[in-house]
Amino acid sequence: SGLQTVVDGIHTLQQHVVEQKNKIIESINMHKRLVSPLWRLPTEVLSQIFCHCLPQISELHEFQPPSKVTAPMLLTRICRR
Repeated sequence: SGLQTVVDGIHTLQQHVVEQKNKIIESINMHKRLVSPLWRLPTEVLSQIFCHCLPQISELHEFQPPSKVTAPMLLTRICRR
């Protein structure tokens, strides 16, 4: 009957959604495993990476401290820890 066709369609759709959900969860878990080693980097290593990403001293060898605005933004690009 028409009602059974609708119910079957809903069940098929539900199965498809569950399959998609499982694929997404699997993908998330795979990416977490890839990123996990980054979280184990020592703070000293991360601070060295941050220092190397700071702007270089100008050609006139004048020291310009990092901006209070740009340095934190740069840090967030390097690490969220």
